[in-house]
Amino acid sequence: MERWRIIGYSIPATTAFLLAVALWMGNVALAFGVLAAAIAVSFLYAEWLKRRGEIISDERTLRIEEMASRRTLQVLVLALAFAVVVLSVLSEKDPNLRSAYYLALSLMVLTSALKLYLKHHYARVM
Repeated sequence: MERWRIIGYSIPATTAFLLAVALWMGNVALAFGVLAAAIAVSFLYAEWLKRRGEIISDERTLRIEEMASRRTLQVLVLALAFAVVVLSVLSEKDPNLRSAYYLALSLMVLTSALKLYLKHHYARVM
């Protein structure tokens, strides 16, 4: 494997590790700092690849990303739906879980509404 690909894979892996450490320490400021640094490093990495003349995306990679995103969204909505059902039942027995139920329900509705809006938007634009 080429070295530049290893760097591309190490950025999210390192970010996840540092984010886990920051959250384990209970340091929210450090967690946000890690996220900001990861965004900056990702942009710098993409610019470095462009200067090298590497092809970051073509028709095939765009199609793969579209399919992966679609499947990810489907799995996310299904997982949220199961969480809503489970939390609905459990919150009847334990009222402390009511806020988790409302959070899962809100995320499911927000995700579904965002998908419908973006689908409508891209159907109009493209």
